[in-house]
Amino acid sequence: MYDLMKPKKIGNIPDNPDGKYIYEIKYDGGSGVIEKHGDTVKIYHNKNPDPQEYKYPELVEGALRCLKDGIYVCEIVAFNKEGVSDFSLFQKRQLENKVKIQFRRQLYPVVAMVYDIIRANGENVTDYPLIERKKILSERVFDNSHIRLVEFFDKPEPILKLKDKIEGIVIKDVNSTYKFGKRDGWFKHRFNKEETVKCVSYEVTPTGIVLITEDGRRINLAGHRSEIAKKRIDEDGEVLVEVSYHQKTKDGFRFPVVKRIVGEVE
Repeated sequence: MYDLMKPKKIGNIPDNPDGKYIYEIKYDGGSGVIEKHGDTVKIYHNKNPDPQEYKYPELVEGALRCLKDGIYVCEIVAFNKEGVSDFSLFQKRQLENKVKIQFRRQLYPVVAMVYDIIRANGENVTDYPLIERKKILSERVFDNSHIRLVEFFDKPEPILKLKDKIEGIVIKDVNSTYKFGKRDGWFKHRFNKEETVKCVSYEVTPTGIVLITEDGRRINLAGHRSEIAKKRIDEDGEVLVEVSYHQKTKDGFRFPVVKRIVGEVE
C-alpha cells in the first residue's frame, strides 16, 4: 500500500516569475501506482493494500508495452467524448466481476495519466528534485492509448483556458522531493465548486441510481457506492454526499459528481 503525496488546497494560483513552479491539469479519477518488473505488472489504487490490476486489464497491456521497469505514480481516469476526465465514468469501472470488467473496458476504457516516479533502474528516486524525476519519466514512459504522461507547463494560462471543462489545476515546486503522505510543495486549485448535500430518495438506473436531494436536485451515482447510498437511505432515510459541480441551477447541478459519501471508509 502506498500513502501517496497529495497537493494542498489553495484559493489563488501563484505566479511564476522565477520559474519556481510547474502547472498540470488536475485529472478527475482515482490515484494509482503501477509497478512494472519484467513481465509482471501490479496496480495499486486508493490506498487499497491489495493489487487491483484485474480491474484494469488495458492498463496492464499498456504498461507491458510502454513502460520501462519502475514504480510510477498516476491518476487512473476515464475520458468522456469531449476528452475530459469524467469521474462518473471512472466509477463505472469499479467492479469485481471479471465478465463485467471485460464488457465495461470496451464502453469505458481507462487511461493511466502518469505524473511521477518512485523507482527507476533499481534505485529509489524520491529524493531527486521533481524536475529531474520528470526527465526520468520522459525517458521511461512511451505514450499509448492507455498509458500517457501528464503534460506540464511553466505558466498556468494554457490550463486556465480549459477551466470551464476541467476539475482544477495542480501547482508543483520544481525542486520538491517526493514525500509519502505529505502535502509539501504541491498545491491544487479547484475550478469546480464543492458542497455537502443531503439526499433523501433515489431512483434505480441500469448502471446505479439517481440520488434526489431534499430540495429535488438529481445526482447520478454508479458503481459500488450506489449500493452504499441506497442502503443508507433505506435504513436511515437520508445520506450525506460531497458533490463537485460546475454550477448550481434551480433544477439541479451542472456536471455533478459524487466525490465521497460522508462516513464512508475509503
